[in-house]
Amino acid sequence: MPFVLECGELVAGRWTLEEQLRLLHHESYEVFQESSEEKRKPIQLTGYSRFTHPAIGQAKAHSFMADDQRDREATEASVRQGLEMGTWVISSGNSLSPHLARICEALQCSFQVPFVTTNVYISRLDSPITAPLHTDRFDSFIMQTEGAKRWRIFDTSAAVPRWPVLDAGMSDRGKAGDVLYLEQVGPLLLDECLKCGEVVYLPRGFPHATSTFDTSSLSTTSCYSTSLTVSLLLESVGLTMDKVMRCAAGIHEGRNQLGQCFGAEEILKATPQNELMRATLPIGFLARRVAPELQLARLSEGDEKLEELWVEGMVKEVQSLVKTCGLEPWLRHGGETGGNGRPGCPCRIKARWKSQAEEVEESLRRVLSYMWRALPRARQCCQERVYSTGKVLKEIGPDQRHEVEEKALVQFPFYPEEGIIYARSPSINSPVPVL
Repeated sequence: MPFVLECGELVAGRWTLEEQLRLLHHESYEVFQESSEEKRKPIQLTGYSRFTHPAIGQAKAHSFMADDQRDREATEASVRQGLEMGTWVISSGNSLSPHLARICEALQCSFQVPFVTTNVYISRLDSPITAPLHTDRFDSFIMQTEGAKRWRIFDTSAAVPRWPVLDAGMSDRGKAGDVLYLEQVGPLLLDECLKCGEVVYLPRGFPHATSTFDTSSLSTTSCYSTSLTVSLLLESVGLTMDKVMRCAAGIHEGRNQLGQCFGAEEILKATPQNELMRATLPIGFLARRVAPELQLARLSEGDEKLEELWVEGMVKEVQSLVKTCGLEPWLRHGGETGGNGRPGCPCRIKARWKSQAEEVEESLRRVLSYMWRALPRARQCCQERVYSTGKVLKEIGPDQRHEVEEKALVQFPFYPEEGIIYARSPSINSPVPVL
């Protein structure tokens, strides 16, 4: 559930419009320190900077969408002009600013999750709407670092289910032309005007809308609202229960002559109807939920004993989930099959039931061990290729960083090579959007 924290000076003033404007200047980047003036090109913040559509601030649009800025030059003057009509959004500010990178790295270390990034949202105070009702794919901590902003957060509902999974046909709502109506969401959970120095926790998939209307009286030092949305990337990089099951099913069963894997397909079809399958994996600080023995341990993924405890706990978790969701049949796939690739006669299935279950469990353990060992590599990859303080990004100009950062987030291999296709898509005939 969402909640608000009072953090005072720990958050207040940590990032402002003036600091963000410095990202448009070469002096803010180490890579330009020794380059001559004539070789410098104007900084556009390609892939990072955009403005929300002016119609949103005028309460004429009901979908969270970006303005077309392909021909807009990124200058202080153009930014200030854009702020008169909409919200300035910097995606993955951690890839541009060492200060924002350190904030993300602090949460990465505290929660022991692989990828943590931050978006920055800056709006003028007293704007009727800064973001219409919509959902996001991340668990986020929103830090109000300048000015104030009103947050309304609603519960999920049958029309807007909890914990959406993108490749199960559950995309973000209220974006890119899709309109999310109040009648579709659950009850109002939180209606709070977040003041400078306060933080709100926003769970993944919970509908929310923001505004800075009637907030100027709360700020005496600035006429802008600046907030950092620091997000724990889990579902968006494939770290959910359904994908572990799909990967294990695929490794065990493989694809038939039509390029299909029936076990993985059954799991995918069941995902939208079963909330627990859409849960993020209990990794990092949540690992103790499936392995209470880790309660007092420091989670060092290099420790074989800790790995064994977590894998054992996860196997039990998946087995319980299989029964709860009525997915026992997926354990049967991969044995003797008929000509069409489906399992053979019932008597053979019954005779092989125990060995099939054992084989699937073996595949599951293999996947889980691989993932446990991948987590520290993922954190290192994030620090080097997603944070501006890393040895890779700090050697690259800001307009060339987005491609490197995005590739690190999308392509990091959390799953074994032979099973990754099933975690991303259970059939080569059914491609899904890139995570």
